[in-house]
Amino acid sequence: MSEIKKINCHDLYKHRNTYSIEELIYNIDDLQIKIILHTQTLTAEFCAKYILDEKRTTCIEDEYLIDIGYVLRHQKHIKREDLEYYYDLYHL
Repeated sequence: MSEIKKINCHDLYKHRNTYSIEELIYNIDDLQIKIILHTQTLTAEFCAKYILDEKRTTCIEDEYLIDIGYVLRHQKHIKREDLEYYYDLYHL
């Protein structure tokens, strides 16, 4: 199995949509959730667990801006019912 490399927000912009969910989780503490959301193709589970986690917001704007609707606008392949299912699983 190959080693997961360290990435930062600059890498997300530079190499759009090229990082696996495993790589994003490994580096989650060094990445901004809004940049992940805007540059990567994500799963409903990842979004519910990490993007919608208020503890991961990096600024006050994130707290007000990032909600289920915002995620769905930027990850058009995700179905609302899937995102809500995982959100309830991780946040209730």
